Amino acid sequence: MPDFADDTSSELERKAKTLAFVALFETFTYLLLFYFWVIAPNDALKAVVGFFHGLVWMAFVAMTVIIRPDIGWTWGYTALVVLTGPIGGVMVWWRLRTTPREQLVSHASRPADR
Repeated sequence: MPDFADDTSSELERKAKTLAFVALFETFTYLLLFYFWVIAPNDALKAVVGFFHGLVWMAFVAMTVIIRPDIGWTWGYTALVVLTGPIGGVMVWWRLRTTPREQLVSHASRPADR
């Protein structure tokens, strides 16, 4: 049963879709920070981009830890993607992209008992 009237996706599918976006965004902000840090050093932009990258990274870590038990990821995989920086973001994006829909739908939320 869908959680929303016109939406046929499960809660886990929506979480996975959002995490996939945040994972790629985390990689992008890291690469942007690397650009202003190494390629074209700029202290002001490095500080601003670094601040936002830190926020995105914390959101990525939190979302990865929250979705881990529902999607069946091990703590080892979770630690690997968190500690490998932008590569971990791509790993999460790729794994969510290749996860069969049936694995995400089978965990659909159940209606509340009345």
